[in-house]
This record gives sequence, C-alpha cells and structure tokens, in this order.
Amino acid sequence: METEYISGLPVDNLTRQDIVADLPRYLASDQKMIVTSVNPQIAMQVDQFPKVRDYILRATHRLPDGVGVVKMSKYLGGNIRERVTGIDVMDDCLHYANAHGCRIFLYGAKKEVVKLAAENIKKDYPQLTVAGFIDGYTKLKAAEIADKINATKPDFLFVALGSPKQELFLEDQIDRLNASVYLDVGGTFDVLSGTVKRAPQIFIKLNIEWLYRSLKYRRPERLVQIVQYMVKSWRMRGHSRAMAAESQRRAEAVSQEKANKSQESKAEPKNNG
Repeated sequence: METEYISGLPVDNLTRQDIVADLPRYLASDQKMIVTSVNPQIAMQVDQFPKVRDYILRATHRLPDGVGVVKMSKYLGGNIRERVTGIDVMDDCLHYANAHGCRIFLYGAKKEVVKLAAENIKKDYPQLTVAGFIDGYTKLKAAEIADKINATKPDFLFVALGSPKQELFLEDQIDRLNASVYLDVGGTFDVLSGTVKRAPQIFIKLNIEWLYRSLKYRRPERLVQIVQYMVKSWRMRGHSRAMAAESQRRAEAVSQEKANKSQESKAEPKNNG
C-alpha cells in the first residue's frame, strides 16, 4: 500500500476493496486494524489538536476521504485518484460482519439516533450481532465507556462523535480497547438511523457530496477550509515529500531487516540430534 503525505499528513492510496481484503487478517490476529479518514477539515485541525495527528500516524489505513485530498494528490504528483469515504467503508464492514457473523459496537450520536441506527442495522444485516451501543452524550468517562465496550467483546467498533472528538477518544483509549477493527464515521449514524438523508447520487458520483452538505446544512466554513487546505498543502509540498521519502526509507529498512533474518534462519545448521 502506497502512502503519500499531503499537508504533512499520511494518506494511503487504497480502495474499498483493499480494506475489505485486509479484514480477515486483522480479525484473525492480535493486531488492530485502525481505519481513519483524512480530509481538509481534519487536516486543518491537527495543529490545534496534536493527538488527532498522532491517531492518524498510528492508523493502519488512512482514507482519502475528500475530493480536496484527491485533487491535491494529483496536483502534487501523487497517485491517489479515488475518494474513499467513511460511510462507504462502514457499509462494506457491515456487509462483511453480516457474512461472517461478527459482533459490532456503535458509539456516538444522540441517544435516539444511535438506537435507531442499531435497530436498522439489525434489520438490514440479520446475521451480525449488534453487541451494544452508547450515545455520544453519555455522562460516562472515557475509560468507563471503553470498559463497557470491551465487556461486549466486539469485532468492529464504529465511533461517530464528529471530528476531532472521535479521533481524540480513540487516540486516548485504543490501547485499552479490545476490538479488532476501528472506524471513525462522523455523521454516519444519522444516515443509518434515517434521520438524515445522504446526498443525492449525482453529488456522490461527482465527488461533491461535501458541497451538498455545506449548502444544505449551511456550513460555509467547510468551503473556506477546502481553500485553506489546498493553500496549506501547496506550501507544505516540500516538507510532505521529505516525509514521504523518509517513510519509504524506513519501510525499505524494515523489509531488508526481515529479509536478512530470513536468510540467517535458512543458513543456520540443523541439529539432527
């Protein structure tokens, strides 16, 4: 999987199919699969919330979740050409969980919203288990929330607190949590509950779903953030390229070390007793 650095943040050149293909390996191991979105809004928050940057850096899969990310990759000579959204990846995860009888947990949104989302998921995906849910307005402390999640033994944890709250929660608690797959999904529970409709298909196909939401929900600051993001990305292009080169060097060093150990293991004489 190729990783690019845009606006100083790592973004992976991957597809929804790549993510689904990786699910069995993580679900069968002790490794945590951490899937998070990178978009202009989040990129403009990391200076104010350094833990969001830390969470993105520790993630195993960083989604190019925004047309601004895709455009900047192209402008900067990168290879990302496909936008991958959190809501679509959650849909893929639900299909996988349903096919394999997995357990899921929902954390976030208003009490009535997360309850409706859980009910609708049960109807649409009857073979998976909704192990539990907690609304985003609970009075429980973060560690208590993590303990309640762990008690249900979920395979998948979906967190919908909006940015930066969801990334901050996960960065603080992920070492305590015991799920296999983690995905922060913003306002996805609102859509799954039926209380909010997703953008019309034409907006999704044209990669301007962000424009529909900005206009419908009167969020002009999102339009400003995209411009700010593109300016920041262009100004940081030299720094981002240096980070990408360093990341590539580290990956090659790790690969070479593994190859050397493999050769040493083969070269060791066998003890025939």
